[in-house]
Amino acid sequence: MTDPSSIDTALVDDLRGRLWVARGMLSRTVVRTDDELATLEAHPAGPPVEDAAMETVAAILSRLEGQQRHELDEIDDALARLESGTFGLCQRCQRPIALARLRAMPQARHCIGCEEELEAR
Repeated sequence: MTDPSSIDTALVDDLRGRLWVARGMLSRTVVRTDDELATLEAHPAGPPVEDAAMETVAAILSRLEGQQRHELDEIDDALARLESGTFGLCQRCQRPIALARLRAMPQARHCIGCEEELEAR
């Protein structure tokens, strides 16, 4: 485990940059998904088979958009933790999150142990 205060500035800058890049890519994807949903909603009614297929696609896009927005929120929260000085601490047990985990998933809120417990529930 790594003490967040011992994470060097270059690494913090790298993680911040990666979060911003991920946020930009995800934001563009959300906009495209919104546009696709709007196009489907504006499509005039057609035969029942076609409408059922479009409803299925719209439902999938809506779920995808929800997941994307959740990921954006996670990234925004990680950026806020970077600014507040709480980045790198597990939000559940307050112990440092392993540096390898932060490198793999900079938006991580929990250490591996706490994450495993939460996922098991």
